[in-house]
Amino acid sequence: MTQATYLLDTGHTKAQAFAMLQGALSAIQSGNAGATPPAETAAGMLWVDTATRALKMRNIANNGWITLGSFASGNFVPAGVNQLTEAQAKDALSDIYGAVTGQILAAAIDARVRATGAPVNEAVWHPYDMVRVGDGADGLFWDHSLTGNQRYVQTPAFEDGYEYMLKIEGMEWDGFGTKRPTVRGYVDQTGNFASAMDIYSDINPSTGFYTMIRLLFPRVPSPYFGVEGKVPSGQLRTSELGGDNRTVSKAEISWDNRDTDIRAGKMYLYRRREYISG
Repeated sequence: MTQATYLLDTGHTKAQAFAMLQGALSAIQSGNAGATPPAETAAGMLWVDTATRALKMRNIANNGWITLGSFASGNFVPAGVNQLTEAQAKDALSDIYGAVTGQILAAAIDARVRATGAPVNEAVWHPYDMVRVGDGADGLFWDHSLTGNQRYVQTPAFEDGYEYMLKIEGMEWDGFGTKRPTVRGYVDQTGNFASAMDIYSDINPSTGFYTMIRLLFPRVPSPYFGVEGKVPSGQLRTSELGGDNRTVSKAEISWDNRDTDIRAGKMYLYRRREYISG
């Protein structure tokens, strides 16, 4: 303990006064360190509490101690400073101020620059199955080379809080005449698929079809399911869901509403966060 009296005694000899001065200076130098509070206190006085390993300051009224911070961990941690969470540190619109650890700061920076290993930035389009940047997920959910011919292909289930983008690469059919690629949504409330929508004009057999269409807010209750992108008769196509407040939990892709097999191609699904449906 390095604590001492600060009260002068006019009756001290020179030696006693020198010893008292040495004690006072030593106490000041150590911040009045000790396991118990200094016996003599004054407003603004500092005390290094060695029992609780905290730095304290005497309040203005000189009737209590204010804890300024702790050094129990080996580092000084200020008291009363708001510790931001990782989510708060990543929120570019947040006006909450506070301290962050190096780990949280690095994660927040990584999320902004899309560094490998950083949590995926869900505010932008990303593969539906990606969790962290560079984890190998690419959104592929169907590959003809792995499954063979299929009359139709269904997407993975849609989750609340996301809108989706469908990418089709090299989808083909084989036969005579022309056919149109179609998509339709599965209606949760009826347990059936809604009417199919053309997502392109007539396609010749064995001609690879490529497109990317946005599946408009399938989890937001609505009387309609809509797609936007390379669709016939403009950039928007919708189908009725058979009632109000209906939600779509997956989409199905086929040639002319299951008229013939899909004989080639790959399909990918992407998503981004929205705050309407959850």
